[in-house]
Amino acid sequence: AHPAFMETVHLLITLRGPVWRVRILSGGTIRWKCYRAEEYSTPEAVARRCVKGLARRGKDEGHDDNDADGDQKISQHGLPLRVRWEYWERLSET
Repeated sequence: AHPAFMETVHLLITLRGPVWRVRILSGGTIRWKCYRAEEYSTPEAVARRCVKGLARRGKDEGHDDNDADGDQKISQHGLPLRVRWEYWERLSET
């Protein structure tokens, strides 16, 4: 697919006590998800869980091409989707 037709989703992952908080930024919309740290021990595990959730919304459920640098490419609703994630110890409250 041509890069002009690829949507980028950005995940910002922070650990708040026993819970991972994930800000999902996609198409100018922000959504939040929370996952228990007891179930997902690393930021990468949280990112993979989010990607699986996004992939379930698309036609290619279970498709997961991983890059070593934290980028993951999947297909959602038939369109290519690039998921970028990063981990911050603290998320500013301002």
